[in-house]
Amino acid sequence: MLKQRIITALLLGPLVLAIVIWGDKKWFMALTAVIQVASVYEWLKMNRLPFMASIVLAVIVTAGSCYFAHLMMVTPGFAQHYVLIAFGLVWVVALLWLWQFKLGHENRKAQLFLKAILGTEAIALFAIAFLMIRVEDQGQWWALILLLTIWVADVGAYFSGKTFGKNKLAINISPGKTWEGVIGAQLFVIGFALMVSHYMPIDWQTSLWVFPLVALFSVVGDLAASLGKRQAGIKDSSNLLPGHGGFIDRFDSLIAAAPLYYMLLFVL
Repeated sequence: MLKQRIITALLLGPLVLAIVIWGDKKWFMALTAVIQVASVYEWLKMNRLPFMASIVLAVIVTAGSCYFAHLMMVTPGFAQHYVLIAFGLVWVVALLWLWQFKLGHENRKAQLFLKAILGTEAIALFAIAFLMIRVEDQGQWWALILLLTIWVADVGAYFSGKTFGKNKLAINISPGKTWEGVIGAQLFVIGFALMVSHYMPIDWQTSLWVFPLVALFSVVGDLAASLGKRQAGIKDSSNLLPGHGGFIDRFDSLIAAAPLYYMLLFVL
């Protein structure tokens, strides 16, 4: 398992970074589409849609997201408020679901349908926001900074949780997470935010609240994915990434964080 994990990371990590930094907008759209198709497929399969239906719907939703993002690119201001409202509604529902974590565990048809819609829309909003970030001035660097923010938060949470972790964050959803890990992640991200403000056109005061907030919200995405898997009775969202599980396992934090990041930096 460890060998597979290392090989997959060594193959895919540099590829993703190369596309984000040096790839043109078409390559970036292709990368985003792959993440979205795989993630939607996994989420729909988790909620008991048939194999072919999950694939077909994943492709349709991804095509629709790319087209919607294209309309936003060519028409300044197009539907930005709709995206903001949709993001707010999706994640308010997700927070309520995390609060009442027993909701949906019976996996009745109506519950599976609602969970499928919730996750699919969240992933679609991620794709739209991620594509919109790329077309901003210095978009490749802003996209890279988003990825690094999540990575820095993960590293901070891991070391802080391992060293100091005693108080569980959400023991019924993700037993390994602790409040100490969350605090450590925030401290790491604050340091990273100050560095970003030195190299990018963003003042340090804005940087000090935007990046920690984005990192904090990425935890919500992680918890929502964990709850979805727990209710589906699975450990990993799929085995598409050997040693790492599936795309949702790897990109759940990014899926939650990207729309908020886009809104805070470029819309609000």
